[in-house]
Amino acid sequence: SKKIIEVILQNYSAFSITPIDSFTHKIIKSFAYDLGLSLNFEVEMDAISLLNEAVDILISKIGTDKDLTKLLIDFSLDKADDDKSWDISRELSEFSRILLNEDDTKHFRKLADKKLEDFTELKAKLSKHQKEIKEGLQEIGNKGLQIIEEVQLNHKDFYRSMLPNHFVALSQNPEKAKFFEDSKLRERIEENNFYSKSKPDAIKASIEGVLPDLLNLYMKSEKMYQQYLMNKLVLKSIIPLAVLNYINIELTEIKEENNLRLNAEFNQLISDNIKDQPAPFIYERIGQRFMHYFIDEMQDTSVLQWQNLIPLIDNALSQENANLLLVGDGKQAIYRWRGGKAEQFINLGSEAENPFYISKEIKTLETNYRSFSEVINFNNSFFQHTADFLQNENYKQLFIEGNKQIENAKKGGVVSISFLEKEEEKEDELVKYPQKVLETIKGLQDDFLLNEICVLVRKRKDGIAVANYLSENGISIISSETLLLQNSTKVNLVINVLQVLQHSNDKETLLEVLYFLHSHLQLKTDKHSFISEFIHQSNEIIFQELKKYGISFELSTFHQLPFYEKVEEIIRSFKLIISSDAYVQFFLDVVLEQQRKGTSIQEFLEFWEEKKNNLSIVVPESGNAVQIMTIHKSKGLEFPVVIFPYDLDIYRQLNPKVWLNELPENFKDFKELLVPFNKDLNYLNDRGAEIYRNQREELELDNLNLLYVALTRAIEQLYIITEKRISKTGENTNYYSGIFINYLKKVGKWEDEVLEY
Repeated sequence: SKKIIEVILQNYSAFSITPIDSFTHKIIKSFAYDLGLSLNFEVEMDAISLLNEAVDILISKIGTDKDLTKLLIDFSLDKADDDKSWDISRELSEFSRILLNEDDTKHFRKLADKKLEDFTELKAKLSKHQKEIKEGLQEIGNKGLQIIEEVQLNHKDFYRSMLPNHFVALSQNPEKAKFFEDSKLRERIEENNFYSKSKPDAIKASIEGVLPDLLNLYMKSEKMYQQYLMNKLVLKSIIPLAVLNYINIELTEIKEENNLRLNAEFNQLISDNIKDQPAPFIYERIGQRFMHYFIDEMQDTSVLQWQNLIPLIDNALSQENANLLLVGDGKQAIYRWRGGKAEQFINLGSEAENPFYISKEIKTLETNYRSFSEVINFNNSFFQHTADFLQNENYKQLFIEGNKQIENAKKGGVVSISFLEKEEEKEDELVKYPQKVLETIKGLQDDFLLNEICVLVRKRKDGIAVANYLSENGISIISSETLLLQNSTKVNLVINVLQVLQHSNDKETLLEVLYFLHSHLQLKTDKHSFISEFIHQSNEIIFQELKKYGISFELSTFHQLPFYEKVEEIIRSFKLIISSDAYVQFFLDVVLEQQRKGTSIQEFLEFWEEKKNNLSIVVPESGNAVQIMTIHKSKGLEFPVVIFPYDLDIYRQLNPKVWLNELPENFKDFKELLVPFNKDLNYLNDRGAEIYRNQREELELDNLNLLYVALTRAIEQLYIITEKRISKTGENTNYYSGIFINYLKKVGKWEDEVLEY
């Protein structure tokens, strides 16, 4: 280390540590002219706000643009049909985030040339086709029943009346007919089991006589049903897709008008335009030349980022003494939603894949230097067992081979698994996890400082629940959720004063201002009489009268000041900072940032309303307090004690969507479409089944990776708190808790009545 640091310091300009995003930004800046970008474009990191703006513009066109109005009304009606709110603005804002996903961008570009009428034509065509399929299925149902009737067979002559019942369902309402997994009939057909052995020979002979015709009809109905399912999936997504296309157009216009570029689109820009340039030419432009590359957290590098880096690195590696070091762990790939792909890293580590001309060497870090022996051995044993729950062979191997870590000199340590039973009362159910976390922390206080303990959660709302409960019970905590600026009464006063100045009729906010001032100024007068003195007055009189309480706030001066100084004036006049206050300081940073964009009071109030749930203080990790964070935030960190409460369904997703390609001929010029991801995909055709299987395998890997990251943060003690989810049929291994129970059974420790291990 000593030698290396000397060499680095002597040639410091040749040494650079940079996020990949900054590196790509540098390249884009250098090629701005060639790409037709303006040379002083600004990078917008907050893509969500831009999307919301695009959605607002789209909604504001309702009533003026006839086609768009009809489209959005259809979208609303679709929502209402699904028993969701017809109010589409929030839905559109969340739904349109898919436009920012690196993986989805390439698909949307194929739809860029599609007009609204293309979507509506396809919808009309498929709706008509659905009607025809339904009529066809009804016809098959009637035909089947007719064949059975002609040979005078009773429905009960068939095994459990299954085959006749299928045709009855088809003839009455084809949508109620069951196919594939929902129907036991398929199993009977495969077993060739259509009547019981005890039936008279004459009946058996009659059934055998008509079977070929009936089975032929059944197979025909199955084929038609597959087509019906595909149409149904696509019809569900045509209108949303058309809306997304519109939002995309609005977003592009906003970016052009404001000379903005989204950080999210840089990789795509490079991939489109610069990747094919000779590497020396790119280097010449950015004025740098690296011989040695070291990429950390390689498993989180997105596919496009890596593809863009390959030509640059390849150029360096073709010279003497150059090298590339990639470091990562496929079991810690938890950023698929940001374009990261575990498979990319897994393949690079296999014998097969090498994008460069020189040979590679694979080194596995065998010793775990972080944790105590008990934690290492538990994780080795538990995650090798977990490999059985992965259907993909490559992923399975990753968990089997990757969990043979060798202990270090730290011997001992603790791993504890607690199971919580379902509570009768809803209130008790809501606090049972926070309660158990508190109990665990109290048991640790003799041996550990609070800042050595970290509570890891999967979802922010779980973090907030634990944070609130611990605070109420006198445990100091640090968490970005609890350090939100909106939790400060002083910050809220500034916002409320701005609100009152902007909307003088808003008496509710004025009441909050007066409420705050009564306690802040430690007034001796009665609270009720203080408030009633001011509440019905105009702003001018209120601020005039407040002077007798030592608050000198001049409205005429205030309105002449720039926005940032307006806020400072409120802080000064209302004597908000006597000593340093981190909340107010961070709030002023936010105000300054917004002033650069030329903000009025109203614009700032709107910005605050939209962003207040995310703006928080950035704190150094000092102070004796328990840390609470999400698993994603904890990646790469370590803590002496980790508490991991809650349970998770491995297959649960929020409104998942997938791109379905290889569409049939009757889909006009559409080569692929975004459709809802559900069980129906599995039955469409081979391609649908493959997409369904891949998605399920990726979900398994991503969620077990999340668990892996959570359980490997602990240095000395690990406390897992989960649900006792067990029924007569056994544990449900779709949940983390089920996998823990399954593991304890395997190692011979599980007892039905015991809740602590």
